[in-house]
Amino acid sequence: MSHKNHTDMHFIIETNPQSENQYQFRLMRNEQETVMTSESFKSKLDCLTAISAVRRAGSDASNYPLWDLVGNIRFNLFYGDNRLLIGTIRYKSVEDRDRALQEVVDQVAKAPARDQAPLTALAA
Repeated sequence: MSHKNHTDMHFIIETNPQSENQYQFRLMRNEQETVMTSESFKSKLDCLTAISAVRRAGSDASNYPLWDLVGNIRFNLFYGDNRLLIGTIRYKSVEDRDRALQEVVDQVAKAPARDQAPLTALAA
């Protein structure tokens, strides 16, 4: 079986209205499915630096804390000094979660970043 399950894994950089339009990023599996989301950053440069750290740390499966609670089967990612990407998908089974995690580990280092943040953050 050599059929590679190709997905369009990428990062989206955006501003978060809930955090005074600070920057954040999401790791997307395709155009609709957010796999993990970041904390907020004061600058776009900090956001880009964090994405670089995620690309490095995310390729090592041992950096992912796993949740196996009923109704809460998911994974997060530690990518620096207590920095955490929060897994947003709750999987139906440990097997589904582990498959998705392996996909992230295999692809995150090469995932491109798409900047969707406005050039100037609008004052509220």
